[in-house]
Amino acid sequence: MPRISPLKTYLARLLSLIHQDGSVSRSQLVKCTGYSTFLVSKLTDRLLHDGLIREVGVAKSPLGRPPSMLSINPEIGRLVGVHMGTINLRVAVTDMSGNVLAHQIDRSLVQQAPEKSLARMLRVIMATAKAANVKKENISAIGLGIEGIMDRKGGVILSWPKVPSWINVPVRSFVQDNLNTLVEVEDTPRTMALAERRLGKGRGVNEFIYLTLGAGTGSALFFGGRLYTGKEGFAGEFGHTTIDEKGSLCSCGNRGCVEASVSASTIIQRAKEALALGVSSRLHRVVRENGGTVTLETIARAAEANDRFCLSLLTEVGLHIGTGVAGLINLLNPELVVLGGGLPKAAGKWLLPPIKRMVQERALENSAKNVSIELSDLDEIDWARGATFLVSEKAIHRILSNVE
Repeated sequence: MPRISPLKTYLARLLSLIHQDGSVSRSQLVKCTGYSTFLVSKLTDRLLHDGLIREVGVAKSPLGRPPSMLSINPEIGRLVGVHMGTINLRVAVTDMSGNVLAHQIDRSLVQQAPEKSLARMLRVIMATAKAANVKKENISAIGLGIEGIMDRKGGVILSWPKVPSWINVPVRSFVQDNLNTLVEVEDTPRTMALAERRLGKGRGVNEFIYLTLGAGTGSALFFGGRLYTGKEGFAGEFGHTTIDEKGSLCSCGNRGCVEASVSASTIIQRAKEALALGVSSRLHRVVRENGGTVTLETIARAAEANDRFCLSLLTEVGLHIGTGVAGLINLLNPELVVLGGGLPKAAGKWLLPPIKRMVQERALENSAKNVSIELSDLDEIDWARGATFLVSEKAIHRILSNVE
C-alpha cells in the first residue's frame, strides 16, 4: 500500500472540510483544524494551484474585510448516483459539487433475475452519462442506494424480503467489473438521508432521524452530525419494529411490523378492497380517471375530494407511523424527524397531523415538545443525488492522490 505523505494528509483534511461544508473561509478552516493561519494559507494556495478548489465570492462580514470563500472545483470529476427500489430506478450524473448534469427515472424491474436487472441498470447509467456528455472512463465514482439487507463491506445484497430471488447478489463487484471505477453500495434510506443532510431540512442539524416511507419502510440515524450504522451496519430498520404483536404478517416473517401496516402495497390493497365492496364512490371516480389503476396518488386525490374512506385510511396509517415515531423519540431524543419517500410525497398533508398527535400522546413530554417533525421537500431525483454523496469524498481524495 503506497505511503501517504504528511502534505497529502493535511491537504486531504482540508478537502474533506471544504467538501462537507460546501463553502468555507480560510479562517473557518483554521478554527476547525487547529492548523496555523500560515499553514492553512499555504495548503489552500496549493489546492487552488492544482485546481482542486476554487474561490466562490466573499462572505458577509460586519467588521473588516470580508473573507473569500472556498469550495470544491465541480469540474474535477463526475459522479453517478443510483437509487434502486422495488418499483423505480433513478439515476443522476452530477459534477463534484452535486449539481445534476443529467438524470433518468425508469422501472427497476428487480422482479427479474438479478443479473438481468443489474445489466439493465448499467444500460440506464451509461445512457444518463451519455446525456451528460460523460464518457465511461471519466466517471470518478458511483454511489448505489439499493433496498435490501446487505453486507456493506463486501457490497453484497444478502436478501431482499420483497424480492425473494435476490440472495447473495454481489452488486458492487458487478458494477466495478463492468465500469472499472470506485463503487460504494448502501441501503436506500441512508442514501436518501444523505441527500436530506446536504440539501434539505437536515442541513446543519446534528441529531436527526430520516424516515423513508413507500414501497418499503426504513430509517437513517444521525448522531453528532454523523450517520450511525451500528456494529454490523444494520441499525435503522424502523420498518421491522413491532407496533402490534397480533398484527399482519410482514415480508420479514414477523407480525405487526410498522411496514406491514404502512407500506404502499398495504395501503393500495386496502383501497382496492374498499372499491370491490363499493365503499368509496369518490375513489372509484378518481381511479377510473387514472385508467383504472390504484396508486398512492389516486388515494391522495380522493382524500383531497373529501372521500371519507381515504381520509380515514390515511389517518389510520399516520397513527401507526406516529406510534413507531414516538418510540424512536423516546429512545433517541432527536432534534428533528424528517419524513421522506413516496408515501409522504403523495399524502404527507394527511399523514402529518395524526403522526404529531400520536407523538404528543405517546412520547415523553420534554422529548415530544422539543422535536420537530417535518415532510421532506426534496425532489425524487434527489434520492439518486444522495447516493453521490456516499462516494464524493473518496473520489476527491483519489483525485488528490493522483496529483503530483
